[in-house]
Amino acid sequence: MMHRISYAIATGLLTLATALPTSESNLQARDIGKAGRISNFADIPPSADLHWTPCYNRFHCANLEVPLDYENKTAGTTVVAWIRQEAANSTGIDLLYNPGGPGGSGIEAILAGSGDRILQRTGNKYNVVSFDPRGVNASGIDLTCFPGNPEDRDIFAMAPPYSTDEEMYAMAVATGKWCTAATNETPVRYAGTVAVVQDMLHFTELQAALNGKKPEDALIWYYGVSYGTVIGQTLAALYPNRIGRVIVDANVNGQDYYEGMLGNAVEDTDDAMLYFFKTCYEAGPKGCKFASNSGSAKDIEKRFNDLLAKLEKEPLEAILPSFRVPSIITKTDVLKKIFGDLYAPSATFHGIAYGLDGLEKGNASAWYYYLSETRSVSDPGPFNYTGNAAGDAFRFITAVDAAGRYPLNSVEDWVQTDDKIEKTSQWFGKGYTDTNPLVIAGMKIIPPKSQLFTGNSSLLRPTLPMTAANRVTQASRRPKLASRSSSSTQTPTPSPLSPAQNTCRLSSKAAPSWCRTRPVTDMPVCARIAPSATCRII
Repeated sequence: MMHRISYAIATGLLTLATALPTSESNLQARDIGKAGRISNFADIPPSADLHWTPCYNRFHCANLEVPLDYENKTAGTTVVAWIRQEAANSTGIDLLYNPGGPGGSGIEAILAGSGDRILQRTGNKYNVVSFDPRGVNASGIDLTCFPGNPEDRDIFAMAPPYSTDEEMYAMAVATGKWCTAATNETPVRYAGTVAVVQDMLHFTELQAALNGKKPEDALIWYYGVSYGTVIGQTLAALYPNRIGRVIVDANVNGQDYYEGMLGNAVEDTDDAMLYFFKTCYEAGPKGCKFASNSGSAKDIEKRFNDLLAKLEKEPLEAILPSFRVPSIITKTDVLKKIFGDLYAPSATFHGIAYGLDGLEKGNASAWYYYLSETRSVSDPGPFNYTGNAAGDAFRFITAVDAAGRYPLNSVEDWVQTDDKIEKTSQWFGKGYTDTNPLVIAGMKIIPPKSQLFTGNSSLLRPTLPMTAANRVTQASRRPKLASRSSSSTQTPTPSPLSPAQNTCRLSSKAAPSWCRTRPVTDMPVCARIAPSATCRII
């Protein structure tokens, strides 16, 4: 389900399917429902009360009208789109789910099957409820640097990159200032993570009232992946007494996130590549195409580095009859593709091996076959929510959450940070530093006081030693090869090339294992993953 549009988005937390401009006026739906059921959120009247409407064959949907600012009702309202999948053996508890982001669509995740997986893991005991956070997909607040002009946004996204540090920083700042000015008169400042958490609490209270229970006693049950763990951390920090159970799966460093930049985002990726070399050698040529006749994992690593050096000096021509245009394959292309695929090694390690084997032999067709076979394919949902729209949502939500705390104020700051981050990964540091740290450069969007996170930053440590921690479960001790967990165990990255893996770094979807799925299955008793746990891929 993940759609990776650049290093910036891939490493910056975004987890999504495909995408549409976020303006309600631009929603375009295709009919995937059956007679008598809504198959377009535009057909569901917004309401300040919670009204569920049968939708998309087997779900229920709602367009909930919510205050832009719960403490200033005069600010106006927006609409948050919700979807609910009922459990066959429901206990009456709703488990709220966020698949990642910022910019990821919970509705598209459910339509693509995430609800089915969660229901299976929880024994069909808990209704799965997801939503599009403010500014995402079917929900209100148009998060774009080009209001009313999605074509201009798409043209801008195709602009060639600048080559020098000074040029890249200057363009990033200019873009940030442009985006801030273009949305100065719009409600973008109400689209931060704190507002999302408040929407979750509001929904939970409305649902409790529908169930005949006291809204003020309602507790939130929540499952968040990647950026969704920031939502979970924020929820636990701000409303510790309103938590039923919270699962945080593939943790992101919340302290870094709220400063607008993840400085340790690629520190684990080299370990992932080293584990690829190790498992490739152990699998041998029959299980790993890139193993060839190498005598050790070190030999495979050397061949990989030699291949990158060759591509850097002489990119591989791709003049193929099946292609309508000429192309080349560069070192940057290879590293960018592999970097994205390290998010889901269980599904991609074989493909990486096949593609590298082809490149080593000068076979461009093999590389493009690998690209086509590992491209994310899922039910696109009814919205055609584009990658560029999701990228803008990512940019604005990150900027609102940073709230002026972004630490880079000059090209010298960026170069210094660039050098520091680049050293955290010999293979992927450079590609990351040229994009992600600059995503919100030049932007300054401050949320209202009621939505400004100013709490104790120690409550946002990924290991979550926080108030109500006994009700917070970690489904993964390590982020998706993306962030530091302050007390996590250094364990290898999973691969389908080997039957057993010692890993708790990835999300439970990216690398399924009993180790990761147990916290979901045992949610009522709040299972934890032991620091010394060995996760076996299932």
